[in-house]
Amino acid sequence: MSLFDKQTPLEKYIAEVKGYLPSESRNDIAEELQTNIEAKISDMPKTSGAAKGDAAIIQLLSDYGHPLRVAAQYQGKGRSLIGPDFYPFYRTAIVASLSISTVILIALIAIDFFFTLDIGDVSIVWMFVNTYIYIIGIITGGFFLAERIIERNHFLDSWSPSKTAPPDKALATAWGAIFSVVAAITMLVILNMVNLEHSTAVLMGQTRNPFHTLVFWMKIQLVFLIPQYVYLVIDQNWSRAQLYLRTVTEAILLTGCLITLRMDTSAFRSIYPELPDSLFSIFNLALWLIIIGILISVAVYWRRKAEVAFTRSSQQ
Repeated sequence: MSLFDKQTPLEKYIAEVKGYLPSESRNDIAEELQTNIEAKISDMPKTSGAAKGDAAIIQLLSDYGHPLRVAAQYQGKGRSLIGPDFYPFYRTAIVASLSISTVILIALIAIDFFFTLDIGDVSIVWMFVNTYIYIIGIITGGFFLAERIIERNHFLDSWSPSKTAPPDKALATAWGAIFSVVAAITMLVILNMVNLEHSTAVLMGQTRNPFHTLVFWMKIQLVFLIPQYVYLVIDQNWSRAQLYLRTVTEAILLTGCLITLRMDTSAFRSIYPELPDSLFSIFNLALWLIIIGILISVAVYWRRKAEVAFTRSSQQ
């Protein structure tokens, strides 16, 4: 018997709410919430049979609402543009994304300083400003659009406790998913700083610059990957089709790495003659590490998560 079968509806509900709470306060809030719900359960009329009792508790939890909405009530009020349900995630996303982008930009500046690699015509100050503006705009627009779509389709109102996944078998935690969204958006903004031609020739490795080909494929993968991480913030269970989509998304970057490896590295060296040979070796090594990482992650993903991913399909 699995852990999911042993858990009561209340235990699964509390665990789901905890997934939407920050680590420093989740245990205290979960304990308070569980005490309040148990008090309401004790006031409920007694019913005969475990199945009838669970059904009454599930109805009570449904009246409480989606765990995301319950967690938001314990985290203060939001702002007018981003509602209170999503504001804690929005705030965290902005802070984390600006922090990640700052580290990456400093690394790029260091590469430019030590290896005289041209990273663009814009000044260092405007490079930071432009990047921050892009990131804040994309994250704000994404949260605003996602929240409006969810409200229009009444997704949170139609949620049921029976759809909750056990914490140790969920595809991701809510905070893990939002961090992935932030990292992916930040990476996409940074990659857009690379001045490359978005053409079929670059995509298929028919030019003399393997770096541009790899960046092009990475950008395509991120465009497909970001919406999937956004969905994980709301629902940690995936259907069979969504799991296939994730595998295809990984295959996009895998294809880009294989095409890049086939390109002539001697031409690549002539483009950046000021770089040491060790960096070109590291570039090829990084490609192989990405390929190996993709293959391992896909295999582990299917082996460990397939059962949970198909749970919803079997319940319908």
